[in-house]
Amino acid sequence: MTCLPCHTSSPCVRNNGIMTTLTPHSPVSSDLLPVIVNLEEARERCHEFESVITAGPSLSEVGDFGHPKHKIVEFDDVTSHHFGYVPPTFDQVDEMVRWGEGRSNLLVHCHAGMSRSTATAWGIAIANGFDPQEAFDRLKNNHPVETHYVQRGGKHVLELRNPRPFIPNRLIVKHLETLFNMKPGSLRRILDSAN
Repeated sequence: MTCLPCHTSSPCVRNNGIMTTLTPHSPVSSDLLPVIVNLEEARERCHEFESVITAGPSLSEVGDFGHPKHKIVEFDDVTSHHFGYVPPTFDQVDEMVRWGEGRSNLLVHCHAGMSRSTATAWGIAIANGFDPQEAFDRLKNNHPVETHYVQRGGKHVLELRNPRPFIPNRLIVKHLETLFNMKPGSLRRILDSAN
């Protein structure tokens, strides 16, 4: 598949007619702001980063990464126990944030790159000294954009360009409020005001 010009210098990944821009459209001044991707993007790009956090997927799903600085914390993308799914615990969130704190050039991923990874990266950014609102805004603005192409008359034609949903897991966010001794609901209000 030939890449169509997208008027950005950002590297991209193509899967099934979808191009995903993996780097921000606006520059980020700090290398302590994590980069968020999905599982397949992380598999392709993990060695471009000094450290990697897998927020949720199991070791069997990411064991092929072979990255020397790879933290894997397994849990499901839920907010309560039901039907055999396991929600993230406070200790798991604390473990990921503490491990990621102070690491530059950090990649954070989950399955879809939308919920567990966004909440985890937000917590790490806060631990690294970013104001919670600024961290949320910067991570959201730098979130991958997916460009969908279709084939018409033998040519790839731009069909749709959308930011990937940025929907931090609310239980992880609640744990972050506790971890950072914040007033209950303070980070969740940032989420609610963004919707």
